[in-house]
Amino acid sequence: MKTSNFQLHTPQLSTSDSPLVSIITVVYNGKKHIEQTIQSVLSQTYTNIEYIIIDGASTDGTLAIIQKYKSSISQIVSEKDTGIYNAMNKGLALAKGEIIAILNADDYYYPETIELVVNQFNQSKAEIVYGSIVKLKEINNQEYFKEVQPNLDLIEETMPIFHPATFIKKQVYDQVGKFNEKYRVSADYDLIYKIYRAGFTFELLDKPLAIFRLGGVTSANCTSYKEGYLILKSYDSPYTDRMKKLITKCKLKRSIQKISILFIQILGLKKWNEKRLVKKWS
Repeated sequence: MKTSNFQLHTPQLSTSDSPLVSIITVVYNGKKHIEQTIQSVLSQTYTNIEYIIIDGASTDGTLAIIQKYKSSISQIVSEKDTGIYNAMNKGLALAKGEIIAILNADDYYYPETIELVVNQFNQSKAEIVYGSIVKLKEINNQEYFKEVQPNLDLIEETMPIFHPATFIKKQVYDQVGKFNEKYRVSADYDLIYKIYRAGFTFELLDKPLAIFRLGGVTSANCTSYKEGYLILKSYDSPYTDRMKKLITKCKLKRSIQKISILFIQILGLKKWNEKRLVKKWS
């Protein structure tokens, strides 16, 4: 597969008050939402940004949308990869910013997100700044939003913070390494846990920083819990048994969901289910 690699935009060098921020988006066949993601980065109130897009050789027109913005994107790579974390590692290898963020191709930032994050870094000694997210769920072509708070205290039990709302200094990656690609859906938890165990400083920015669209890879099955168990076990965490119980709980929940969907289809309860979901998210 041919690789498209464009050097398209040269950001400013970092200064003490205006560090270069690298934002990485990885995408594969993300035509539906990629433009909103790109526009959210390019419309930031903070301008010293290096934007890197790693495309997995999309076939649905995604690359054509990306190329519409090529004059404002620092680097575009389009080639096959072995998974989402392989693509993220490619982006990390290219990133030159003092601060690095990864924004999924289904998600987007608020216009002032990067400015708020940079100000937080400038005012503190933090090496990781993280905030809340707003979950977005589409029901019958309508969008519903719900803010969710992170809780770093849960790090020994589960992924405690949200990847799209987490910003990490490059020096941290330089010391602990990149994503462990043996994990298919939970390498972000492995990385954050490793960073935490290494003693780096986390700081909460008590604001919503990204909109997270539900329906991504980690919501598809119970693999995240299975990998979470392996991750905790690899670090000799005392909470491995608790994570193991969550695997069983997830499997039971998925079984109930499948049965519920079947009954909804058989009994013709689609409209009732939509109303139930709207009430839950309103």
